[in-house]
Amino acid sequence: SEPEIVRGVLFAQQGDGFSACLVVADQEAEDTPRNRAVAAVGDTPAQALQRAEDALPGQAYYGLLDLAVLPAQTDWQTAQQIGTLLYDVAQPAPELSFFALAEPGAMDWKEQAPALYDAIKAAETAYEVHCGLQQLFAQSEVCAVPALAQSGYDLLLLPRDGAPLRCSGLTGAQLAAVLCGQAQRLQGTFADGQAACEADAHVTVEGETVQLHLRACTLQALTEQAPDDLERALQQELQTAFSALYGQMRRAGADPFHLDFWQACTYGPGRTTQDPQLTVLFE
Repeated sequence: SEPEIVRGVLFAQQGDGFSACLVVADQEAEDTPRNRAVAAVGDTPAQALQRAEDALPGQAYYGLLDLAVLPAQTDWQTAQQIGTLLYDVAQPAPELSFFALAEPGAMDWKEQAPALYDAIKAAETAYEVHCGLQQLFAQSEVCAVPALAQSGYDLLLLPRDGAPLRCSGLTGAQLAAVLCGQAQRLQGTFADGQAACEADAHVTVEGETVQLHLRACTLQALTEQAPDDLERALQQELQTAFSALYGQMRRAGADPFHLDFWQACTYGPGRTTQDPQLTVLFE
């Protein structure tokens, strides 16, 4: 049988079970490359994936796999289960990235999956965000996964022992992605949509101070009601968002931003420190 080149593996909740969809390259397309979808349902992600593979005319080939999509309502356990499944069964290529769906519910995979695959890959490129297999397993108590959104992307913070947290917008999802090491760019609106920001971003930590460095930063007022001091307004929003994110994750016993590691490097392991504070540096 001919090999079926799988580009994406998409999962969604299907009642008490799961549906799995394989986005497969249409090798008979003569003009522009196209993808087609083959889907199946099962009691578990593994069963759904196996049934989707069985529905292929040929044998699934995962060497060019570059996208795995988790259900919108995923939690830490589901993300780890699907990540382990793909690591063991699909033998993914190094370029594999993880996203989550935008909304829960049943999917019409045949109609939606090829376009959904293209939309997620476009968002990943436009916003320079990436969550790989290693990042999914980097911490035992939490993981973070970007999710498709109407504008930009959301970020799901998934503590093992707490409720999932969906962050949105520039000062929510994008700030969290930068802190998690999954993005190096801020691009979106703030001040209730009255101003826009584009900047390259990276983080350094010195003791209890988290420094967010914004380089080549462009701030633009979009309405007459925009704040007069855009730098100060953005700084305040980022600091407020950071405090909220840190507090919610700390209560869940999780550290997706690796701040405990940086403080241990400064003070030594086991020392109790004050809550870190965010400083925004415009460079």
